[in-house]
Amino acid sequence: MSRRLMVALALGVWSLGFAGQAADEKKGPAPATVADAVKAIDLSKLPLLKGADEPNMRTVAQLSYNAPGDCKTAFEFQRKTLVDKKWTEVAGSAVTDQYASGVFTRDGYVLSLSANPSPDPAKPGQVSVMLNLHGNVDLKKLPLPGDTKVTYVGPQMAMYATDAPAAKTAEAVRKLLLAQGWQPYGVAGDSIFLKQNAVRLTATVMAAPGQGGKTSITYSAEQLSADVPAPAETVQLQYSDSTKQVLFDTKDTEENIIAFYRKALEPAGWKATTDNPFKVDWKNSLIYRNPAKDMLTLEMYPVKDEKVLRVTMKYQTAAEVAAIEKRIDEQIAAAKAKKEKEKNTPLPKVKITLPAGAEVTEETKTQIEFTVASGKGKGAADALRKALKADDWKEEVITADGMIGEIKFTKDKQEISLSYVDPGVIPAQITVRGSKVEIEKAGR
Repeated sequence: MSRRLMVALALGVWSLGFAGQAADEKKGPAPATVADAVKAIDLSKLPLLKGADEPNMRTVAQLSYNAPGDCKTAFEFQRKTLVDKKWTEVAGSAVTDQYASGVFTRDGYVLSLSANPSPDPAKPGQVSVMLNLHGNVDLKKLPLPGDTKVTYVGPQMAMYATDAPAAKTAEAVRKLLLAQGWQPYGVAGDSIFLKQNAVRLTATVMAAPGQGGKTSITYSAEQLSADVPAPAETVQLQYSDSTKQVLFDTKDTEENIIAFYRKALEPAGWKATTDNPFKVDWKNSLIYRNPAKDMLTLEMYPVKDEKVLRVTMKYQTAAEVAAIEKRIDEQIAAAKAKKEKEKNTPLPKVKITLPAGAEVTEETKTQIEFTVASGKGKGAADALRKALKADDWKEEVITADGMIGEIKFTKDKQEISLSYVDPGVIPAQITVRGSKVEIEKAGR
């Protein structure tokens, strides 16, 4: 048995006795939008096992988390949740002490569930649970080149074989999918990604030595938690469902990218909040909002070494934006309250004993300047240093010779600086300055 076939079987792919695709067969329902998928299930709101950690991923279409327990218990818990929500378990689930996996369907949608012992050695007795929504695309209704034979077709994967060369087959598959309304959405090795509404399709075409030199065609699909468009001509496009963000490079200009998104987004009610991009650090940015107050953030900057424009487009729901804004407001309020408290809280006082004969030239709440006789500056400063160190102030000497000195003292978040200038021909001048502390002459 080939490795690819073993993977297919492990994923729950079963032969459906599908002998071929008739030319007039209907394409089936349109690939789901996010709103369509939510009606079937919203994994971001699915109950978790008791004691579960904060999910590693929790979106409309993906859920991954760790919890105390074993594979069987975790699988049964999530199986019951799905069945209660009118999902039907497809025959072929495998449930053991070491792993559990199964596939569920509802109204044309496909969902996979798996549970495995946690790989984290620091968390023994925990299980990793993962659920993935694969959208509502009927894989057996996707277009195929001529002279293609079925290998296996199942809910999550469809596999075919042909005698045609891989390069020729890959181009034929691409053209057929584009003609059916699928839009380019990145490339990785022998796989191309295409998007229609909020479903991403993966089409892999490659030589299959294990099948007598034939070319294999594999289709799989996944539901996306956000419908983030991208131009057809991109370099290294990547989409992450955890951040609901698409990242790509392009040889196109910034103006053309903005024009593309204006045309792509306006029919759905998205509008830019500013007429022109605004600068954030080194990136040019635009923010789009729709009537539901969801947000799309476009960021662009040139990568000169690669001669490309790097583009990211990130989607956030109105609730996510509101949560961020609330968090920012709370942080601002906390900082304001702290500042107000500090303003109204009396500063601690440090008493400074001036040497005999000192003459004060300037005095405020946080500073004292005074003079002593010429040649007495360093001695007066040393006496102050000794007193401060005896009061547990930590000293840092920057310079301290007979003519000039600069010494800093710290205690908790308070700071005192001591400086003196004694040129030897005029009275020595000494300054004591405090930060977050009041300076006061002793004897008051």
